[in-house]
Amino acid sequence: MKIKISTVILFTAIFFVSCTKKYSVFISGTFDNISNEKIVIEQKTASLMFFLDSIEVKTDGKFSTSVKILSAEPAFLSIKNKKGKQLLMLLAEDGEKINIKYKNGNYTVEGSQGSIHVKELHETLGKTVQTIDSLSKIINRETISDADLQVAKTTLAKKIIDQKRNNVRFVVSHPKSYASIFALYQQYPNGAKIFNDENDYLYYKIIIDSMDTKYSHAEYMTVVKRDYNEMQRLLNLKNKLESQPVEEISYPDIELPDRNGKKIKLSSLHGKTILLTFWSSEIKDNQFDNRTLINIYEQYHSKNFEIYQVSFDTERDLWLRAINNQNLTWINVCDFKGSNSIPFGLYNIKKLPSNFIIDKDGQFVARDVFGEQLENTIKSLCLQDK
Repeated sequence: MKIKISTVILFTAIFFVSCTKKYSVFISGTFDNISNEKIVIEQKTASLMFFLDSIEVKTDGKFSTSVKILSAEPAFLSIKNKKGKQLLMLLAEDGEKINIKYKNGNYTVEGSQGSIHVKELHETLGKTVQTIDSLSKIINRETISDADLQVAKTTLAKKIIDQKRNNVRFVVSHPKSYASIFALYQQYPNGAKIFNDENDYLYYKIIIDSMDTKYSHAEYMTVVKRDYNEMQRLLNLKNKLESQPVEEISYPDIELPDRNGKKIKLSSLHGKTILLTFWSSEIKDNQFDNRTLINIYEQYHSKNFEIYQVSFDTERDLWLRAINNQNLTWINVCDFKGSNSIPFGLYNIKKLPSNFIIDKDGQFVARDVFGEQLENTIKSLCLQDK
């Protein structure tokens, strides 16, 4: 398994800090369903899970321990049974003395306000999930009246809205609590995020404004700021695209440098039949696709046809060498950002090669057509231009 350099640096930094400064939390309590066996305490960072301690629960269900957390940053602690099942999660701060009473699958916690908040958020989402599951079964029944179906769908939508409102209220009411970060990143069991709207950057901003001074370099704050910046970037990009005159183009515009470093806009080809294609010189199969494109380009370039080819490459020299070796004479552009290049996100590129055919009016005609179908489509459009 490959580990990103940033993760390794983070682990090293955390390990170094934990060795030079001691941060600890005292945890005690009772379990009604565990005795004479061990429970495990792990700390969940934004990227990894760290083992902290293994504690023997006595015959009477009691346990106690003092665990060292990784840093002064509030710690999300997961308590698991011997099979690895999470029993509960705490949000502990240095010096806290936390007491837990676990009974009949539920628990109470004292001595840690953050842990109390996390418990409340977890339980609220759990109730929402139960309701959603019940309503989903009703909606998926083979026999159900239209009226009952509409009621179930309306109730389901309202429940999802209510869940988000609950998390919004929490973030707004507790902007300085790390539990707000927990609320911000809560998900449904299927992985769907509670905060999934483009305008949710506002709640990220509330947390940043409230906690950045105290936790500027803490890992979770770094993640919040990173995601906030990305949301702002995408929103600005969307606003920019929406501000473009509809009568000029109806597709997301691209402006990238060609082989000579000159920036060329896709929209500059408006009025022509355009093949917008995505490729990488590092993928050999893409070379075969280019051979087909060479034949098509030679036949129809004089008939108001142009190719705008966006590369997935990260090495300029390799890209230029491939263009020259394959004798690609059409427009080739690249910003050498690989998968982080904006056009790949704009056009939702999932595989290479990939292409779009755009007619002279700026309308999408086809996507991901190749070989004979590609040539026939371009031929038909070029003949219409006569």
